[in-house]
Amino acid sequence: MRYRLAIIVLLAALVGLCAGGCKEGPFAQPFAIKQSNAATIAQAPGAGSQAIASQVQDLNRRVSQLDVNNADLHRQLAQAEQMRQTSQEQVSLLQKQLGEMAARLKDTQVAKAEVEKQVNAIQASTRARGGATITANNSIRQSLAMVSIPGLDIRQDGEVIRIEIPSDKLFATSSANLLTDGYRILDEVAAAVQRTYQRQRIVVEAHTDDSLSTNPTAAHLLTTGQAQMVFQQLVQRGRLPARQLSVLAMGENHPLASNATPAGKAKNRRVEIVVYPDTID
Repeated sequence: MRYRLAIIVLLAALVGLCAGGCKEGPFAQPFAIKQSNAATIAQAPGAGSQAIASQVQDLNRRVSQLDVNNADLHRQLAQAEQMRQTSQEQVSLLQKQLGEMAARLKDTQVAKAEVEKQVNAIQASTRARGGATITANNSIRQSLAMVSIPGLDIRQDGEVIRIEIPSDKLFATSSANLLTDGYRILDEVAAAVQRTYQRQRIVVEAHTDDSLSTNPTAAHLLTTGQAQMVFQQLVQRGRLPARQLSVLAMGENHPLASNATPAGKAKNRRVEIVVYPDTID
């Protein structure tokens, strides 16, 4: 608008000068009319005004076009600013998502480290305790005798003897808390080991079903607690040497039956007292 006002003022000044005459003064020469054109101007006294009016209209048209162009530029600038803000919001969202993913990754790494720690502890517990050396003895390998404990399944599995105890008879549901009858059962197992397997290496294996399949860490922690509880009772109440025993938490990794039925799940929830033919001294 300022440009338009300036142009209109300039044009008005030019019209005034021409209307007043241009015969004298510093502008006389540029606006002098040649003698040869005098007749034409005389014949068309309004021709100069019409030319100026035409120029004014042309200038107005150009100014209007400038206004339109200016409006277009402002609109494009507004659109560019909106796009910039949208891009900034998307970048902020991506940064937030990356932060959340980094936090989850850290939690996963911590959980993995904890599981590895538990596994290492379990593996270490399978070795003989108290610095005892485990040695093979072929004559004993061939002479492991079967024992009989009422209510328990005892079977030969290759070179080892497995005394299978249902976890439901030992522990409260999904826990390592011994039931009253669990103490009696473990006392009977300890007595049988003292009578028949005084020198053999014994491993306490704890197993569970797939009820905790969505959280394998929890399954291993449960069976770790159960195996350690059985170990504690066999040593403290059963008077078995601690160096004779090891514990192993198996989680749900070695089922004996299908987990598709309640009976199969119950079969898989078990503690096995595994007698090896190796001696501890």
